[in-house]
Amino acid sequence: MYGYQSLRKCISNNDNELIIYGADTFSQFSRRDASINSKCDRALPIARGDELVVLRGKLDHAYHKWLRSHGLGSDYVVEYNAQLRDMTLSELIINNPEPVKNIIREIRKKPVYVPWFSGRMETEAAKALGADLFGAPETATLRYNDKSSFKTISRQLGVPVVEGTVFEMHPENNKNCIEMKNIINDYLATCKTVIIRGTLGEAGISLYKTQGNDISEIYQEIADSCEKSIIIEPFLDVRSSPNDQWAISRNGNINFLGMRDQICERGMVHIGTLKRAKTSPDILDYITKTSVKIVNNMAEFGYRGVVGIDYIISDDGIFPVENNARFNSSSYVSMIVDNIEELISPIPYWKFIKIKTAACSFTELTKRIKPILYDGKKLNSVFPFSCDTLPLSGDFAIILLAENMDEIFNMEESLKEMGVKRN
Repeated sequence: MYGYQSLRKCISNNDNELIIYGADTFSQFSRRDASINSKCDRALPIARGDELVVLRGKLDHAYHKWLRSHGLGSDYVVEYNAQLRDMTLSELIINNPEPVKNIIREIRKKPVYVPWFSGRMETEAAKALGADLFGAPETATLRYNDKSSFKTISRQLGVPVVEGTVFEMHPENNKNCIEMKNIINDYLATCKTVIIRGTLGEAGISLYKTQGNDISEIYQEIADSCEKSIIIEPFLDVRSSPNDQWAISRNGNINFLGMRDQICERGMVHIGTLKRAKTSPDILDYITKTSVKIVNNMAEFGYRGVVGIDYIISDDGIFPVENNARFNSSSYVSMIVDNIEELISPIPYWKFIKIKTAACSFTELTKRIKPILYDGKKLNSVFPFSCDTLPLSGDFAIILLAENMDEIFNMEESLKEMGVKRN
């Protein structure tokens, strides 16, 4: 059986290697709108003293100083100060690798490039830096990250999946919308609600529920998004949505990273993750055996990097619904928690959630939540991260570090009183 291994050790267990984090979400999306942020600063708290973080934009010096005051993060940060959204971080590196290469020369260790999502440009960026890639060839990434392809692979492996239909979008064809309506109505004859998912979307993009009265509007939204392929499925009554995370190291070794409970808005959109008491043995055993089949197949095909398999548990069964063949949002959370545990003590419970407050600077935020802000000592506290949009929109993320679920609830209530809460 596969034992637990921290993600940091899966990336590299060699002190002579320099880890270079590029946590840029843009690499997953060919079309980017205002709903997608690059989120490069998520890597700031996971980096250790002798590691490097590369940012598309500017470093928030107040946040960085706060991290360093608690023994977290690194002083090695490269800022590209990119204002436009037309290039990914990897493309910025390819166009001008010298700022990163200067740090590589200074530290004099073998570089390993660790992107969020592995596409063609991530491979090219690693080459430009003379670095190994903790990632996969683009063909392997897309094979498993594509929801339709993953569903087909699961069936080939004998893994039960939710029934559904893959539908190709052709807005230039006047009958295309009618064809989609007919498929949806066929499902609505036996279920109350249908879910429509884009095959490459993430974080709620191209994700809809319908009971049949708004299909034309949904069709137009999908057409406007330029999504080429969607999956139409019955919407099951879901009791929970575990995320099972694994990592395939550069030498092909398979490592288990842990199972977490996902928190989903409207039963669909992931807004957070919870680590708490263990899942029931029967469910844990089934999910683990299923994941082993999938991850072994990925390793044999040549995939390398993080794997996050989303499951749903319903009265109809337990099904894998998505393979996040990339870093997951909670991958960074787990690494932050690992770093904090090394500094203070084990953390029995944690909850990651995307959250909002009135737009402000990081310094203003620390004053706003000071009574429960992480201070490097106390366990029941709030750790803010992914703060790059905080001054613009008030959006950021937090990890609630706690000894039990009651403390998590108490901290959430305290945050609401301080003006920090979900929309």
